[in-house]
Parts: sequence; C-alpha cells; structure tokens
Amino acid sequence: MEGFHDDGRPAAAARLEQPEPARPAVGVPAGRQDPDELAERLRTALQAAVAQLADATRALRERDERNEQLLASAAAELNAAAQLLRAQADERGRDDAARRLRRLAEDLERMARPPATPSFPSPAEPRRRPRLLVADDEPDARDLLAEALGAEYEVLTASDGQEAVDLARAQHPDAVLLDLNMPRLDGFQVLEQLRADPATVEIPVILVSARGDDAGKVRALDQGAVDYLQKPFSEREMRARVDRTIRLFRRQTALRQMAQTDPLTGLANLRAFQARLEEEVKRARRYRTSLTCVMADLDELKPINDELGHAAGDRAIAAVAAIIRDELRETDFGARYGGDEFVLLLPHTAAEEGRVLAERICARVLHAELVISDRRLVLGSSFGVACRTPEADGPAEELVHAADAALYSAKRAGRGRVVLAGGALPAPGAPAEPAQAAAPRPPAGKAP
Repeated sequence: MEGFHDDGRPAAAARLEQPEPARPAVGVPAGRQDPDELAERLRTALQAAVAQLADATRALRERDERNEQLLASAAAELNAAAQLLRAQADERGRDDAARRLRRLAEDLERMARPPATPSFPSPAEPRRRPRLLVADDEPDARDLLAEALGAEYEVLTASDGQEAVDLARAQHPDAVLLDLNMPRLDGFQVLEQLRADPATVEIPVILVSARGDDAGKVRALDQGAVDYLQKPFSEREMRARVDRTIRLFRRQTALRQMAQTDPLTGLANLRAFQARLEEEVKRARRYRTSLTCVMADLDELKPINDELGHAAGDRAIAAVAAIIRDELRETDFGARYGGDEFVLLLPHTAAEEGRVLAERICARVLHAELVISDRRLVLGSSFGVACRTPEADGPAEELVHAADAALYSAKRAGRGRVVLAGGALPAPGAPAEPAQAAAPRPPAGKAP
C-alpha cells in the first residue's frame, strides 16, 4: 500500500502533481515560451507573493498589538502617578502637573484604541455583522441565545449587569438583549447607566423578563428600552424583534448623522450641538460634575478668502477641524458653530483641564502645514474656555456665553491665544497680562 506525504496526500496523487521536466513545445517557434509554462510560472509567483503579503500583514498586526500593550501600560502608569500627585497636592504647580499627567494618560489610551470605523462605509466595503450583546445570568439561557443568534450576529455575552455595562461601553454593540433579573445590577439599573453615558445613550436595548405585568413594561419603556420581550418566547419571535430593532437603529443613525453633521468638517452642526448642550448640562446637574465649554475661532480667515478664494478658506477650516477631532476624547463633543468658529463640550472636565486641551490644539494649529497654490499658509486660532462647576445652577446658555466672551477677549488681546473665563492666559512666550473684561460681541461674530 502506498504511503502518504507529510501534508496527508497519497503518494500517487503527489507524483501526479510533480511538474514534469521542461520539454520543447510542439509547434512553438524557438525563442517563444509555451503559454502553459508561462501560466504555471505566473501562478507560482502569485502564490509566493500572496504568502509574503500574508507574512508581512501578520508581522504588522503583531507589532501593532505590542504597541497597544505598551501604550496601555504607559497610560496606566501615568494615571497612577497623577492620582498620587493629586492626593499629595499642596501647591498649585503640583496640582497642575497632575492634571497634565492625566490628560497625557488619556491621550495614550486614545492612541491605544483601534481607529473608529467610518460612519458611512463605501459600497465597496463589506459591512460587518451586527454586534449584539446578550446579558443573562443563567449560563444555559445565555448559551442558547448566543447559539441561536451566532450565525447572523457577532454575539457578546455578559453574566451580570455590571459586566453588561462595561461591555457596552467598550464594544459599542448595535443592540443589547438584556435580562431583567441579574446580580450586581438589574436590568433597570443597567438601562439607567447606559442612558446616562453619552457613549451608550443611543444603543437600543430589548429588555427580557418573565414578568408580564404592565407596570414592568411601562417602566422599561419609560427608561429607554425600545422593546420588551416576555419569557417564554419562540426563537422566531426573538429573531424578528432583534432584526427589526437593529435595522431601525441603523436607519435612524444614518439619517441622524446626515441631518446633524457639517459636511465640510465632519463635526456636528449647530443643531446637534444645541441638543447635546441641553443633555450634558442636565447630566452635569444631576450627577454634580464639571462641564467645560471651549469656543474656538480661526484667525485671519478673511485674507485667505480674499487672496486665494473661498475654496482655500474651506480647506483651512477643514484642517483646523481635523486637529480638533483628533484631540477629542470619546466622551467629548465637537461642533462647527458657524463660519470659522467651533465649539467643544468636555464632560467631567475642570476649567484648567479644558485650558490645557485648548492650548494643545492652539499649538498644533500654529504648526500645521497647509499648502495651497504653492503657498504655505500659517494658520492661527483663538480660544475661550469656560467651566460649569458642580455647584452651578444656571441655564445651559450661560456656559456658551461665558466661553464666547472669553474667546472675544482672546481676539482683542492679540489672537493666537487661550483665555479662561475670569482670567486671561498669555500667548506662548508672551508676558502675563491682566484679564480684560469681556465686551458684547459684534453681530458678525468677529473681533474688530
């Protein structure tokens, strides 16, 4: 009996696949290659190239994983150092150093995260399977749901309420199938936490329970659940409800993004900002946390428009917006306020931390390179920073007005600088100067 080669093929089959010695092709003139031989060489070269590409891709992936681990480790060390400094802070300088360390740690954590997928994938890009989070404390029920839905969805599982909240924040599923009775946090508590977090507030949740009373259903819907699935239920009904929920969510998300996104910058538009401002102020008031607002304005845009045209001015605006987007944390919110003005909302951020962020963006804009018609343009920007403290109780508009007034003070003080509401900060390298009172802004929204 014939043996087998190392790859498991019969020896006879392997012999059949061995290339025969090259022989002159009948009817092929001298100096020309046989088409079959040429095709075989091309096939061999292509296989080798594909193998090399696969090896290179694998090496890049392993290197990226190592870099992410190093960045995450560095961020953890910086956070620990910041907490230690803050605990021992008895001087303003040390407290400021703690804030800067914490900001740097957040930057490293953001670098360690994989890049976000585009909101509107092109038709050529394959759409990933919808991601579904199944939260149930009963292992058998959890496994049955995961098995039933695994063919159509990328299923994540959680065994208690707190794990469900953590996974939702980290993985951003397209929907959550949430059992009501779970340890650590029950379904209602999970709903409350998901709706209180800007990163998870829009994720649709289907609450699952054996309770059939109207009070439980009404409470779930009032707290933000999009559907209520009563046990026992059929697999067909569950599939239909999950599929409908995800389809509606994706459709609504796409329409909302189109309606609330500024097409030039990719940031939110003014309408979206006004809605988000109300939400963030309510959340800050409820949980007694700080909320910082930063107003930004591109300096000297008019000369660019006059000399190079409005298309060049649009490119300058888009360049500044790209820097802003790159600096925002996941929970931050950035919008184009109008013209060449931008506005940022920074939850859980004190005034000094907002100032540090504004200074970093200001420096990056100054060193940004923008070449138009063989001319290198030097951009500049001014910033106003205002903070709503946990004790504040005024309307939401007060925060924006304070940041806007600080921005106007920055423009009057010479542009290219950051002004904190209640005190002006000198430009890099400039001597400190007393704060200027914020005057009402002219109707055009520009400094004189």
